[in-house]
Amino acid sequence: MSASPPATPCRLLVVEDDADYAQLLSRNLERSGFKATTVKSAEAAFELLADRTFDLILTDIRLPRASGIDLIERVTAQIAAGEMEPQPIVVLTSINSVDMAVEAMRKGAADYLTKEATRDEIALRLRKILEANELAHENRQLRRTLTRYEEFENIIGVSDAIKRVKDQVAEIAASDVTVLIQGETGVGKELVARALHRASSRARGPFIEVNCAALPDENLLLSELFGHERGAFTGAINRKRGHFELADGGTLFLDEVGELGPIAQARLLRATESFEFTRLGGERPIHVNCRLVFATNKDLAAEVKEGRFREDLYYRINVYPIFVPPLRARPEDIAPLARFFAARFAEKHHLAAPSFSPGALRALRDNPWPGNIRELRNVIERLSIRFHGREIGPEALHDLNLGAPAESGAIVLPEGGIDLEQVEESLVRQALQRAEWNQRRAAGLLGISVDRMNARVKKFGITHPSWRVHKGGRGAPEDAD
Repeated sequence: MSASPPATPCRLLVVEDDADYAQLLSRNLERSGFKATTVKSAEAAFELLADRTFDLILTDIRLPRASGIDLIERVTAQIAAGEMEPQPIVVLTSINSVDMAVEAMRKGAADYLTKEATRDEIALRLRKILEANELAHENRQLRRTLTRYEEFENIIGVSDAIKRVKDQVAEIAASDVTVLIQGETGVGKELVARALHRASSRARGPFIEVNCAALPDENLLLSELFGHERGAFTGAINRKRGHFELADGGTLFLDEVGELGPIAQARLLRATESFEFTRLGGERPIHVNCRLVFATNKDLAAEVKEGRFREDLYYRINVYPIFVPPLRARPEDIAPLARFFAARFAEKHHLAAPSFSPGALRALRDNPWPGNIRELRNVIERLSIRFHGREIGPEALHDLNLGAPAESGAIVLPEGGIDLEQVEESLVRQALQRAEWNQRRAAGLLGISVDRMNARVKKFGITHPSWRVHKGGRGAPEDAD
């Protein structure tokens, strides 16, 4: 009885120089529900594998020039270097060459088949290997997620602001709309991006993160994003797949997108419009299917105004904005976050979790937290180790210079001074972003009248696409709501 064909045909690359056997094998594989592509040499296989990924490679050991062993060694080396997606290799051999097949398995082959095997036997063996490979892939994805996942599993908070962020994530997770997450450093923008990915239909696909600020050299950044061909620049000794390719079928998260230089911005604009690009030094266009999520701690509208960020790219990535408020703007979230971190760090360090006195929680709420959730997390980790199994009082926080401001509600002036006009413009823009560019609500956030808000909008030359439907030319209209 033959094995039933898979629902979606698995893509096999067959490397066989015997034309008659290759034709017979390919026909049998197709009848068993596989989709087979046949080439006659290892060199031809290398060419195909440069741009395509197969579910499995089936290769003869004895080939002209480069052998099947050579193919195995090169493919496994590229997989180990991250230049190629993992794909199992099965070798074909005659009954008299089993020793060579065993050697191939030592080099990295998943299994071997004799050419005398029946069609049903071949289909059954290949399907078992593919199932094992799929399980290994899922385990790799799980380990990657757990490793990269910081210290919490959910968006923690009870404030209206965080409830709104959760509602926005739920609203758009199922779609493929491009998202721009805005907020200060440390507020949890990556957490929101991961929540979007996990709630989407792409959750089984990869979540690939690129920190655009981590590679100030544009060539290196472009190589990370789009990959490169061998010899594309000094030091490019091998072909490399970029993060756009690696995110195919999943989500690509570009953090700190405001740090991109002009060349990278131009390349990114083209890629986001068509989802097609070429590797550095390459000529063949590569098409991918992934969701794009961007994040920034900068006011990109202001960056556009200053000429540091392309206006067309800004409108391309700012399709659905999500604003993550700073911790100081949602003090009611500090207590649940502190308890959550205390429990997680107690588990991490195998200690009893501490508790917090009412005074300690007040002190935590009174702290301005310029480093936001990241700073709070680090503080709670130190306290969890020091006070494990005990109650944390306000004096413990005062020892860390937390929770004891000189004046209630006072803003501390930096030693080097500050540009008051710049601070005012930044606050006006932040209020507008949080209010989704509704001037009346933004004015309420700042405690000023709509007229005063409108005057500041005109003073700073602030514009937004949603205002263009009203009268008033370049600026916002006086009656904009």
